[in-house]
Amino acid sequence: MTDRTPASSTPHMHIREEMLSLMQALADGIRIDGLMADQLSQIADRARLCGEGEMADGLLGVTRQHRVAVLEGQGRLAALEARYAILFPDEA
Repeated sequence: MTDRTPASSTPHMHIREEMLSLMQALADGIRIDGLMADQLSQIADRARLCGEGEMADGLLGVTRQHRVAVLEGQGRLAALEARYAILFPDEA
């Protein structure tokens, strides 16, 4: 891809729509991973209070995976948004 702004045409509108759709999917995934991490963290806290330390540790491991997924998703989304702003400067 180049940094040139595409002319308004059907193929470029298709690219624009695909990029917007991908950005929305990434944002949704980030939100879901964040919610999962929050819920699993709360469940891990309850498990630890009930004396289930091993279960709590396992849940915290999965929580960390979701937190990392949030950060990775945020990075991907930021990169895609930056690319979108280059390709479609009038719509960013």
